[in-house]
Amino acid sequence: MNKVIKLGMLFNEGNVPDFGSIEQDSGSGSLFLLAEDIPKLNSMLTKTSAVSYLQNGSVFTFDTGDKAYIIDWLSEETGSVYVYHSGTDHWYEAIPNE
Repeated sequence: MNKVIKLGMLFNEGNVPDFGSIEQDSGSGSLFLLAEDIPKLNSMLTKTSAVSYLQNGSVFTFDTGDKAYIIDWLSEETGSVYVYHSGTDHWYEAIPNE
């Protein structure tokens, strides 16, 4: 079975979660996404949700402080940055759109 690397994690081909527009910067590891995919941060991109998709031996690659930048936050009137906290396994809006 073929393997697929997505967002720094290893998956079996055909068993990759739908991360929508979420992409990872290869240098910083930061995420960039469209506002429509903000819900996927906490529904698809947490350790709890990703572990069932990961290839054996692969690990969840996000740690406390990792950031997700919403590239269309102004036009969509959303928060502009979300930050992951590994203790709660949740992404939090860090900079609201005011």
